Amino acid sequence: MAEATTPKVAMVGAGLTGLVAAWRLVQEGVPVTIFERYPQAGGLVATFRVGGEELECFYHHLFTTDRDYVALAEELGLGDSIRWLASSMGIYTAGKLYPFGTPLSLLRFSPFSLADKLRFALSVLYLGRVKSPQRFTGVPAWQWIRRFAGKRVLDLVWGPLLEQKFAERKHEVSMAWLWKKVQLRGQSRGAGGFKEALGYMDGSFGRLVRLLEAKLRERGVVFRYGEPALKLEATEKGLALRTRKGVELFPYVLFTASPRELVRVDSGAFPGWYRQKLEALEATNALCLVLELDRAFLPFYWTNVADPSFPFGGVIEHTNLVEKERYGGRHVVYLSKYLFASHPLWQASPKEVYDAFVPHLSRLNPAFSERFILDWHLFKAADAQPLVTCHYEEKLPPVETPIPGLFHCSMAHIYPEDRGQNYAVREANRVAKLILQRLRAS
Repeated sequence: MAEATTPKVAMVGAGLTGLVAAWRLVQEGVPVTIFERYPQAGGLVATFRVGGEELECFYHHLFTTDRDYVALAEELGLGDSIRWLASSMGIYTAGKLYPFGTPLSLLRFSPFSLADKLRFALSVLYLGRVKSPQRFTGVPAWQWIRRFAGKRVLDLVWGPLLEQKFAERKHEVSMAWLWKKVQLRGQSRGAGGFKEALGYMDGSFGRLVRLLEAKLRERGVVFRYGEPALKLEATEKGLALRTRKGVELFPYVLFTASPRELVRVDSGAFPGWYRQKLEALEATNALCLVLELDRAFLPFYWTNVADPSFPFGGVIEHTNLVEKERYGGRHVVYLSKYLFASHPLWQASPKEVYDAFVPHLSRLNPAFSERFILDWHLFKAADAQPLVTCHYEEKLPPVETPIPGLFHCSMAHIYPEDRGQNYAVREANRVAKLILQRLRAS
């Protein structure tokens, strides 16, 4: 197809989308060069070490419906490394911690009246039976919940979830987003609906990232770490990609970073309508404070903190899903916060975030003491959660951009599902197939 010494595709971003797309291309003999601003591959699947074991900087798991990811793991020989584990969920609301997420826990959920419980259950069952997002795409989630599930259900459960993910823009979120989340969670419970099975890869999901990187290097892929794309310009000879080390020409570029980043590198080549579409796609940033504790903190794997007075909205106790012995006996707890760049905590130092989060832990567990913390880490990710507003599908720009040879595939293109590893793999497969079609046609 092309001489091996002539790179045909530049990949901007070495997250899972970029790595999988590159893998599909090199399998067909297409040379690829990958540009990545950070010193390691993986994006949101980047890892660090706890007790000698690798662990994701941002919490990760699989649902039983994540078939694209599982298929890739099996293709790479890692299918047997995925274990399916029983999960548990709790919620902190009305000043108290409750088990949540099963029929029995709903029956015992005292903040709800009998009517609240019935409306909550019926609304979830209804959402699970709807097959298409079309009836929800133009309806704000908060409006639908209040009308069909009731104000108390909105205030105590779904409203805080929307605020945790989308901050002050929660009222703009489309019901199509929440519909798909409910569907996927229901499908992962199986026919009985009582236990949710979540998948985790022994040794962390970073294993798949590292294996992909090694296989790509074997196929001649060049990794350019610490080289973010600075400018992208369309010329008569191809797409000129500028980094700190100069300008290189490529016939094809796949840009896998956020729409905001693509706008940043535009040198004025984008048509006005396309640039407007990119600028209309917004996302919240993520803060993740990871604590290493000498003992268990909460009884659940996942706890939604449905209280706006808390500085974080989610507590994910990883070692309530995966055994603590893998991490030297340490208990691992993620504290999650989504926020926009204007929020003071986004610009705060790691210690300032720690000081803002940790005093609230004793509200969740009165026996907690800061002495239990053996170590801690703070991780930040910009554009981590796309803001899925009403009629989102109409706002999405095409993957094949108006600039010949330029393709854009990012978390923003995952719809109606929420962003995740499975859908990064799915979209990477799709865009790689499209690029291969264009290469063959030319």
